[in-house]
Amino acid sequence: MDIYNGFAYIYDALMQDVNYPRWVDYIELLFKHYGVKPRQIVDLACGTGNVTILLKERGYEVIGIDQSEDMLFVAREKARNRGMNIPFIFQDMRYISLHHPVDAMTCICDGINYIPSEEELDLVFEGVYRYLNPQGIFIFDISSYYKLSSILGNNTFVRTAENISYIWQNYFDRRSRICEIELSFFVKEGEYYRRFDEIHYQRAYEVDEIVERLKKNGFEEIGVYQPFTLKPPKKRAERIFFAAKKV
Repeated sequence: MDIYNGFAYIYDALMQDVNYPRWVDYIELLFKHYGVKPRQIVDLACGTGNVTILLKERGYEVIGIDQSEDMLFVAREKARNRGMNIPFIFQDMRYISLHHPVDAMTCICDGINYIPSEEELDLVFEGVYRYLNPQGIFIFDISSYYKLSSILGNNTFVRTAENISYIWQNYFDRRSRICEIELSFFVKEGEYYRRFDEIHYQRAYEVDEIVERLKKNGFEEIGVYQPFTLKPPKKRAERIFFAAKKV
């Protein structure tokens, strides 16, 4: 099911303050730290292609994978407008299917949190491991357990951007560790505003759970990092990065 739907067409406007070049700088820092020089990269849960396109601009061969057709449509248009030929593929990352292995995979900005169970997380990690070349690397992030349970928690936020406003209501279930995110958007169209609503579900994972599942699926040299550093995450880090190699 396409969880993003109409959200895809306003996503970039809502994320305009995100410093994507810094994120790609950090990905390249981790490449260097792990001694890998990837040529081909698959960007999982690529969304509207912001990271994918920047990786392409830096000379990598890239493929974007997402299970939102609307997100992929926006990504293809952005790449086409830049004169880029990037394969953006509709696929569920729990069931990755590629023609050949690649040197690196990324999954940036909460993609892993949309995997609702440890069993399904195994499917993701197993598929990534299978399609990585030896010495290949997997780099991804999560919104931390602390962020989903305490910062979002059961709180409501209101945000206003140019021509867009939205209400963001969160409900965290400590038993299932699922954060239900209800979004109501108001998009200005002429003199009126169009409203549409979406519900997202994100799973809160502990760091140890992620590391255990990576090891179970064959990964080694696993690192856990405070964003944009090579230091361990802080106790109340809201975002945590992981890197793992197929040795």
